[in-house]
Amino acid sequence: MKHPALFFLFLFAVSVSTFNLNAAEIDSPFKQGEELLDGWHIAKAEELASKALRENPKSAAALEFDGRVKFYQGRYQEALKSLDQALAIDSKDQRRQGWKLLTQQTQDVVKTLKRFESPHFVLFLDEKRDGILASYTLETLEKSYEAIGAELGYYPKEKVRVEIAADANAFNAISTLSLRDIEETGAVGICKFNKLMIISPRALSFGYRWVDSLSHEYVHYAIVALSNNEAPIWLHEGMARFYETRWRKAVPPKDAAEDYLTPANQTLLVQALEKNQFVGFKNMEPSLIRLETPEQVQLAYAEAASAVDFINQSKGRAGIRELLATLHEQPTPEAVEKVFGMSFDVFESRWKSFLKSKGLKEIEGSRVRKLKVKKDQREDEEAVELKEIQSAVARQRTHLGDQILGKGRPEAAAREYQRALQASPYSPIILSKLGRVLIQMNRFDEALLPLKKALDVDPDNVNSYVQLGRVYHATKNYPDGRSVLEEAVQINPFNPVIYRLLADIYGALGDQDKAKQAKATLDKLLTPK
Repeated sequence: MKHPALFFLFLFAVSVSTFNLNAAEIDSPFKQGEELLDGWHIAKAEELASKALRENPKSAAALEFDGRVKFYQGRYQEALKSLDQALAIDSKDQRRQGWKLLTQQTQDVVKTLKRFESPHFVLFLDEKRDGILASYTLETLEKSYEAIGAELGYYPKEKVRVEIAADANAFNAISTLSLRDIEETGAVGICKFNKLMIISPRALSFGYRWVDSLSHEYVHYAIVALSNNEAPIWLHEGMARFYETRWRKAVPPKDAAEDYLTPANQTLLVQALEKNQFVGFKNMEPSLIRLETPEQVQLAYAEAASAVDFINQSKGRAGIRELLATLHEQPTPEAVEKVFGMSFDVFESRWKSFLKSKGLKEIEGSRVRKLKVKKDQREDEEAVELKEIQSAVARQRTHLGDQILGKGRPEAAAREYQRALQASPYSPIILSKLGRVLIQMNRFDEALLPLKKALDVDPDNVNSYVQLGRVYHATKNYPDGRSVLEEAVQINPFNPVIYRLLADIYGALGDQDKAKQAKATLDKLLTPK
């Protein structure tokens, strides 16, 4: 089974309120310093700021730059002090006001978060609401540190800062990404300001691939450093998608390169090949978030990641590493020509030929999946799921099945779900519901088929993993039960059922430490906040 991740955006142009933080940087007296910050050369930028303040301690520009350096270091309170001093000297600069606003908003969010550390990362999150994420986060990032280091030869010397926002408002405050960005384009993570930021999976209905998102953003972090922030968006996003699942295994499996091909991505690529209608690498600039539809965004990710696949297949690790290093000195077209011995147009043409040679097929029933931010933590998940069913007939029959099941008639409910599937045979929601009611009737073998079919169409459907976990637990297939439930943790780690089952499964497999951890997590989730 493939393990695709949702797509995550890396944005270079970030705005706060009505202020464009990057506007007029070309006229800044600290343009060199700003380039140092953008390439993660923080120590050199700090030296430049210190020197400028020694020479002119009342320079508004120097104080502003010093504030930016401190912001990039995560020293938000000190950054505010420098920015306030700069604004006291010259309060009319809109960009300066924008940095003050961003810094204040970030400080307001982060001051309530707790710090956790591992050998190479420092994490900040809301312990009361998201404390269970800490160990998973740091474990994943440490694995990414090793896996991505092996691929790209990059091991940052300083600890990388990570911030997990507890809700959409907090995420907007620290990242400037809006509710629309999350729900329409899937922007749940960002690498910017010398740190990684994601929104808590608890804030979204049914969660999202938050663990892969962390790894995805770390790949962006590495690309900035290796290319001195000169990599084009297609290479940034292609590499981040291509490598985001490397953390899962020390040695990548033979089909690791295919992880980026979600059913929807694969279908979109097939359609693009048939119609010769691609987004195109140039149209991905300056950010995928500028594309008009979620389908275009998804197609852009698939194009970019498959281009990295093409590079990897033809020149291996050396090709990617050499390209990133060459981007230090040359623009993308010239860098591609130097590394691969062909013009950028020929590169694109050969990439398309490579795509055709893969023999990709449309996945029937697949579609671009939108995320949904919870409006209320007590949200009715079944009501949310019903709205996701596209066929009106299937939706009505599913709703009837839910009502019948609520009255204690599982056999009648199963018949109604089967009728609903006649109208929408590939709906992962209906398939998962059918699997659940078959489990309730102890028809475990029958439940496997719809649940596995649901994951073939939507490998991010957490409910299907949980229901499969119930089947494997009941039939004492503990290894497979462990596998699917650990997968569920990577999507929605706040479902208590996962840990109730895992505690038993770990115990049965003789892993008492893991069993204790699962029980401890379950207790935390069941303890009133």
